[in-house]
Amino acid sequence: MNNKNRSVWRRQQGSYLVIFGGVLLVLTGFAVLAIDIGRIFIVRSEMQNVADAAALSGANCLTRQSGSGTTDCLSTMASSLNWTRAAANAQAQLSQNQADNRSMSSTDAGHLIDVGYWDLLNNRPSGGTLPTSALSTTFSPIGTYDKPAIRVQVSKATDQNGGPILMLTRLMFGGSDIGMSASAVAVISSPGSVPAGSLIPIAINQCLFDTYWNSASNAPYNATSTTLNGVPQVVGTPWVFRIGSSYHYSGCDSGQWTTFGMGTSSASDLKGLISNGNPTALSIGDTTYIQSGTKTSGYNDLLNQYPMPAGADVLIPVVNYPTGLDSVGASIPIVAFAMFHITDIQGGSGKYIQGYFKGGLSVSGASGVGPSYGAYTPPRLAY
Repeated sequence: MNNKNRSVWRRQQGSYLVIFGGVLLVLTGFAVLAIDIGRIFIVRSEMQNVADAAALSGANCLTRQSGSGTTDCLSTMASSLNWTRAAANAQAQLSQNQADNRSMSSTDAGHLIDVGYWDLLNNRPSGGTLPTSALSTTFSPIGTYDKPAIRVQVSKATDQNGGPILMLTRLMFGGSDIGMSASAVAVISSPGSVPAGSLIPIAINQCLFDTYWNSASNAPYNATSTTLNGVPQVVGTPWVFRIGSSYHYSGCDSGQWTTFGMGTSSASDLKGLISNGNPTALSIGDTTYIQSGTKTSGYNDLLNQYPMPAGADVLIPVVNYPTGLDSVGASIPIVAFAMFHITDIQGGSGKYIQGYFKGGLSVSGASGVGPSYGAYTPPRLAY
């Protein structure tokens, strides 16, 4: 090879090396970019899981009594919504999870937890205009779609949860690392549907709630005197009253045995329902059969199921029949499901169930949205 050809070859070889180096740099850049993009998606998913888990854990404490620690809650129901413990439990849950290979902090500025009512219809805080509006625990009046909620927001940024996500592309080509945030809202809703076995077979009137339940605050009215229709009261605690068939209790104060979808007035069928509850799932709008007659044996069977004076929290179907449930003998629509605390049951000459409305009953397997009468579904994510 002469000197001229050798020089040309060397120049070509140098060009190839430059091209190869450029191609290698581009390919490396694409590979690093792919790694960074994949990492962004992974960390985003991890942070969303952290927010979801904390919100659901906190919402689980909304209806429960505080435990002996500073963040835990018990399985027993609280007499009112436990906003403070719900927030504390959610905050503690943060450090139990990781994002970007780091445990999330429950103490730095990379989280925000607030509690209050959430408007499920418009998917925003009740009374707010945007999903980011502040939550309020004192919102009033509470409508059908305003439900207790907890919102958890987490972020990775400077001095927050280990800082932003380190980008390899930034190390190679310049630029900046990526900050990230995630948010979740968990709610407990008044049920629109309940599973089989949830209800006792007695229906009560919706208008009874207008007397003893404060729908604006989603809580029972408290007694202001020491007696009501011969029933002793404790001032400052929920009104205690008696319900029974309208042969003995008129209008809104009447309650009547129901056989749900069975359409029967059989006392033996009623006894089975007292033991086992509704045989099929029921939703608002479904009909329930209202029996005729007093059915004294039903009170005795209910007493065997719930021995007094221990008391019992039960779930009952609510119907809108303000003229009284006497001798209906027909199926009428269910308009809500309500919590009722039984304090006494009398058959024989008494023929009544005594108790008061109460909030906080969590109904396993319940779902949907219904009027707020003290019963709740398990927590679920709303946003």
